Amino acid sequence: MESTVETPLGRVRGSEASGIRRFLGIPYAAPPLGALRFAPPAPARPWAGVRDANAFGPAPLQPVDGLSQQLGLLGEHAQDEDCLTLNVFAPATPARTPLPVMVWLHGGAFQTGTAAGPAYDGTHLARRGRVVVVTLNYRVGALGFLATGVRDAANLGLQDQVAALRFVREGIMAFGGDPDNVTVFGESAGAGSIACLLAMPMARGLFRRAIVQSAAPEGQLGADEAAARAEILAEKLGAGPLDLEALRGLAAERIVAAQAACLEPGPRRIGMFFAPVVDGFVLPEAPLAAVAKGEAREVELVIGTTADEMQLFTLVPGFGDVPEAALPQLVATRLPGPRDTALARAERLLALYPAARSASERFFAVETDASLFVPSTRFAEAQARHQPRTFMYRFSWCSPFGGGRLGACHALDVPFTLGTWELPKLREFAGSGPAAARVAGAMMDAWAVFAARGDPSHPGIPRWPAYAPPRRATLELGDPCRVIDAPCEARRRAFSEGA
Repeated sequence: MESTVETPLGRVRGSEASGIRRFLGIPYAAPPLGALRFAPPAPARPWAGVRDANAFGPAPLQPVDGLSQQLGLLGEHAQDEDCLTLNVFAPATPARTPLPVMVWLHGGAFQTGTAAGPAYDGTHLARRGRVVVVTLNYRVGALGFLATGVRDAANLGLQDQVAALRFVREGIMAFGGDPDNVTVFGESAGAGSIACLLAMPMARGLFRRAIVQSAAPEGQLGADEAAARAEILAEKLGAGPLDLEALRGLAAERIVAAQAACLEPGPRRIGMFFAPVVDGFVLPEAPLAAVAKGEAREVELVIGTTADEMQLFTLVPGFGDVPEAALPQLVATRLPGPRDTALARAERLLALYPAARSASERFFAVETDASLFVPSTRFAEAQARHQPRTFMYRFSWCSPFGGGRLGACHALDVPFTLGTWELPKLREFAGSGPAAARVAGAMMDAWAVFAARGDPSHPGIPRWPAYAPPRRATLELGDPCRVIDAPCEARRRAFSEGA
């Protein structure tokens, strides 16, 4: 059945089925082409008549992400530089009052991803949670995060997200949503984006709540680091010194091919060549520093990680081969503090991880804590000083993929968040059956009630206390769900206090 809605830009025609209206591929900004490449998002032009909204817009231009394709997270979608579109999933039955709005930001290490991935279908969460779900594309890779040296053209991918949030604020009432009750939620790079949005003056007031899933909260680049990476890209392009006009004249596919050939330089590596930049203007300071100062005190927060985040990357050929003898030295490079004592501190830290596991498994467990879990606890603690409604979780459901070798790995929580775990393409990765259904139900209900009222507790889980030292109460999202106090505390202390 067709469904038509009047937006601030014009009428759109979507579809209605099983109690949910879907409007796909709605432009929220002008196509970032020509002079708008490497420029802030410009307003979308209104259209005459009724615009068809029954097909997803193209994915942002990006290199092929074999790992996401292998796990069924992205699917096959056309790519185009003209990619700034969003999708709305809304209950068809009118509500007496406007519904909570949940805006999803996809992951992909700031290099890949699309809102059109099957795992990101908002239908199931919109139906179960009685919320309006919005998913969106934003520029990735060099086209979204190249440091151009132009003050207002930094962090274009983040600026795209702000433009989409402005569209939501101005137009979501037409879809039954409440513009004053918006929650941003996302995983991996999407979650890292949210950490940045919390520190960005241009994003202030555009959302009330945030759910940060498996972010690297400290995974931003300094201005000098970003400039050095821009020079590397220029070398790969054979373009000499960075020149915006010259870059705008190149085929976009050539830029994407060049970025795929760039290798992350040392000494500090964050696992991503392009990432948000603390540029002093769009992102004035590091998110953790901003949150610690209370810059996001008005935003209620849920933040967490999966138990075995980095085990996902054992699927990357050669990436998981760690010799036992090399393990202490590798871990030493991840520790803060004096270099002359790092090896001894690494050996003490490794004693906190089960010796029965392989060297690769122990290394990835350390990487999980160093990059994701411990920084997330720092972020939660900093926000909790200013915002009492700060909650932390740990996702412990294990993937059956490859005989269970991935554990509760990175991205596994996504199909449970959005209720897409039962899709045929995702079952091998996510699992199936009554237990999986219970985990998905517990998670979707927690996210939806948090979006509605700022407290994620509901009858399907134990009472979820707010996060604060020294208790550090954390909800374990598994089967069953339970509250645990200060999980992995010895490891957290070892990283936080220098081992």
